[in-house]
Amino acid sequence: MCPLAAAAFALVLCLPVAAVAQAFYRESPELTARVRDGALPPLEKRLPRNPLLLSVEDEIGRYGGTWTQAMVGNGDSALIYRSIDYEHLVRWDPAWRRVIPNVAQSFQVSADAMTYTFRLRPGLRWSDGAPYTADDIRFWFEDVLLSPDMDLPEPTWLPKPAGAVRLEIDDPYTVRFVFAQPNGLFLPALASGSDVSAGTAFPRHALMRYHKRYNPEGADAEAKAEGLADWRELFMLRAGVRSGRSDPTSLLRRPVADAIDRVERAVPVPTLCAWVIDRLEPGSPPRLVAERNPYYWKIDPAGHQLPYIDRAEFLLAGSQEEFAGFLRDRRIGMQARHVVAPAIQAELQRYLDGGYRAIALQSSESNTVPIYLNLTHADPVLRALFGDRGFRIALSQAIDRRAIIDTVYGGEGEPFQVAPRRESRFFDETLALQHTTQDLEAANATLDRLGLVRGADGVRRLPDGRRLGFVVMVRLDRPHHEQALAMVGRDWQRIGVEISLERRDRAELVKIMQTNGFDAMIGSTDGGMDSIREAYAFIPVMRANSTYAPLWARWSADPAAPGAIEPPPAVLRQMDLFAALQRTPDPDEQDRLMRSILGITAEQFPTIGISSHPGYKALARRDFHNVPRSMPEAWAYPTPAPSNTAQYFIAP
Repeated sequence: MCPLAAAAFALVLCLPVAAVAQAFYRESPELTARVRDGALPPLEKRLPRNPLLLSVEDEIGRYGGTWTQAMVGNGDSALIYRSIDYEHLVRWDPAWRRVIPNVAQSFQVSADAMTYTFRLRPGLRWSDGAPYTADDIRFWFEDVLLSPDMDLPEPTWLPKPAGAVRLEIDDPYTVRFVFAQPNGLFLPALASGSDVSAGTAFPRHALMRYHKRYNPEGADAEAKAEGLADWRELFMLRAGVRSGRSDPTSLLRRPVADAIDRVERAVPVPTLCAWVIDRLEPGSPPRLVAERNPYYWKIDPAGHQLPYIDRAEFLLAGSQEEFAGFLRDRRIGMQARHVVAPAIQAELQRYLDGGYRAIALQSSESNTVPIYLNLTHADPVLRALFGDRGFRIALSQAIDRRAIIDTVYGGEGEPFQVAPRRESRFFDETLALQHTTQDLEAANATLDRLGLVRGADGVRRLPDGRRLGFVVMVRLDRPHHEQALAMVGRDWQRIGVEISLERRDRAELVKIMQTNGFDAMIGSTDGGMDSIREAYAFIPVMRANSTYAPLWARWSADPAAPGAIEPPPAVLRQMDLFAALQRTPDPDEQDRLMRSILGITAEQFPTIGISSHPGYKALARRDFHNVPRSMPEAWAYPTPAPSNTAQYFIAP
């Protein structure tokens, strides 16, 4: 903070709230006009008593402009979350070192990590002006998270049984989570924000009409009027929790045709975020537009209400190639997601010469191409084969990783399995480097020992006489995965194994994985840095993310769940260790337990990787300011949101 701004801020702390607003706070010109016209209350009635003061990256910004980004394919609404929708009780600091207050003005953790107390900001309001209070958290906790009527993935921090945690409310601004056992991962899980937004995205006053508990007669009727099956489907749609889809219906939170020919308005569900999704405009491509939240509760050191930028828009691209065209035309303001694709990185200088600057991304990805065989396959013959460690090792030994690195990844990176990166405190050389040297003789010998005899066509046969072949599914927006797998397929042909590729959008892949309907898949690349919070890369403990054994993950959530399969003893041991890790509040003990889990992963060798990530660059147009020169890139740190995107601004 500059000395003048600091002195002014210290002075106004002694004044009443209304006087502070009049003497110190400022707002965008478009909001001032709306106040003058009587369409909005004055600023002092829109801000909480203690708005959150954000530091700026370089300088005090100026108001105006539009931040344009682009989604690619269906299932890409994570881009919205990772840029304008990251507002939780707590958050990561920009450096990803510690958890800091956010919606909650303060928090307190008991010494035994069993009690977490949050103090909310008095006067904080949703984007429609309604107060945000502890009742909103209670609504989320009781009527969404713990409701048997909702079909939501269970958060990793939620103990089993769910009754082992209770919510206590002292007053409208004080909430307390009390666990029956220590929960050392609760606070970072809230900061990472992947667990249904933990009480900051469910406005009770706006959503209760769609919930049967509060509207027993009308909720189903409203759903039927929208052409939906029942109130649950309508509630999930309105609440915006449709598995990350980015089709018009999901984005606007109401049934809409996929192809639009007019402006379609979003259902005005209130938010605490800096911009509010307002409409979908037709065009080539269509674009989703979010407008400034007049009740946003953060300010800069000079007292300006944030955000600086008037609106955010998201172009709905159909392919990675179309996205690259947006960059060439300088339509993108600042973006990391999809810019990290190798095809974009290979032409980075072209974009830098065309008006962009590079933002260094400290990657947390564990592998460039993580190949997950389905170890809980519905076909018992394939399940037995995929579950054989020797078979997986043979597949790994057949791959010429250096050729793939040189051809697909520009020579950057090293042969590597799905494992913590060298920069991670969890780096394990055995896990990372085993079986990465091509050895066709050893691979063929192993398959011979397994009784997989070659046919006259050179393809081996399964024990039941079928050809040894399977389908590998890849994401539609990851053409480099397809290119790498084409080379893997040629290597595997040399040992008598044939594969074919299927391209699917991300939303389809998530559904297929969770229903166990696949042979093999290129899955999540998480876990390279923060192996504790992204443990699903190494142990099947999250139903929504555990790609290599979805029915083991289902069992870990509920052994009685339909189709759940009990894992083998080694995996059960991992699950016990992870449960102990979740219970301990001691960071050193957490690290020790995670290393034990990774040791078992190294022994079991459940997945196959190609190479380590070399690190990437994001792009910011040169008129885009207050963007850090570097930042982490991870799902647990939803890049670039923790860098405080509300303080970005646009100027020549």
